[in-house]
Amino acid sequence: MLGFNLEGSSSTNFSGKGEAANNNAFSGSITVTVIDVMPNGNLLVSGEKQLSIGEEQEFVRISGVVNPSFISFANTVDSSKVADARIEYKSAGQISEGQFMGWMARFFLNVLPF
Repeated sequence: MLGFNLEGSSSTNFSGKGEAANNNAFSGSITVTVIDVMPNGNLLVSGEKQLSIGEEQEFVRISGVVNPSFISFANTVDSSKVADARIEYKSAGQISEGQFMGWMARFFLNVLPF
């Protein structure tokens, strides 16, 4: 009697590594407006600042909740004391455009990802 002797094996191995980092530091002051006083006495605040220097435009917006006891005698609050803080920073101009990959490089990365 003839028999078939079949054998098979398979293995898969993957090793990968990735890293991403982003670091930003802001220093300055911005004036905010009290939008609402909450039932517990905390203040809902919001403010924005626009700055244009040469061909560059910068826009900063902040909102959050401030406990009135954190307001100093100079009528200031450190940003680390703003609860539920939402801070938005955007810039436009030649310097900010230089941080983005050009359309041709993006095209070739989509067509030839290797």
